[in-house]
Amino acid sequence: MTIIAIILDAFAAACYLFLAQSGTSALITVGAGVQIIVTVLLLIIAIRFNGRRRARYWSGTYHPFTFRFGIILISFAVNALVAVLYVFYVTGTNQILFP
Repeated sequence: MTIIAIILDAFAAACYLFLAQSGTSALITVGAGVQIIVTVLLLIIAIRFNGRRRARYWSGTYHPFTFRFGIILISFAVNALVAVLYVFYVTGTNQILFP
């Protein structure tokens, strides 16, 4: 599942790079939809992850995630933030994603 998360990240990055070079309003709206779909897929992957979620050691009061599950969660968090920025751009609230 970690490999699938990395592939989804690469796909989302390729979509963003394509939209940054030739971004019309209609394409950016489609790109926002694609980003939201990728985010939902990553959420499903994070929920259905079957491996170990926590590392075997404790560091005081902190029980860290495993490396594989950490990649999935960071991927989900970053893509969720980018999806919010897409929605902000489409609604005209903020123009930070595509200047």
